[in-house]
Amino acid sequence: MAFPHLQQPSFLLASLKADSINKPFAQRCQDLVKVIEDFPAKELHTIFPWLVESIFGSLDGILIGWNLRCLQGRMNPVEYNIAMEFLDPGHLSRSVSSPTALCTTTRSSSPQLGALA
Repeated sequence: MAFPHLQQPSFLLASLKADSINKPFAQRCQDLVKVIEDFPAKELHTIFPWLVESIFGSLDGILIGWNLRCLQGRMNPVEYNIAMEFLDPGHLSRSVSSPTALCTTTRSSSPQLGALA
């Protein structure tokens, strides 16, 4: 996924949404790691609600996300390991762009999303 040419956060979100439909799970995770590492927190803040829903599912149950509840290492070890590596806070650098820092940044600026973090 080539993101450097994207200047508007809405283009980034549109691209991520399209990729979430068209790319296999491993590639989507790899692309998300690259986005989280490469983009400033200000731009990531705009995609955070979509990112949370795409991983954990929507509150109304319409989107199941990655269906983490049913993901088991012995049944699907490849996807399980990919998901665990992606969700491991030590996996990404401890910069402002890390998911943990993103949660903290978003929590402080968005009370609605703070309950999720």
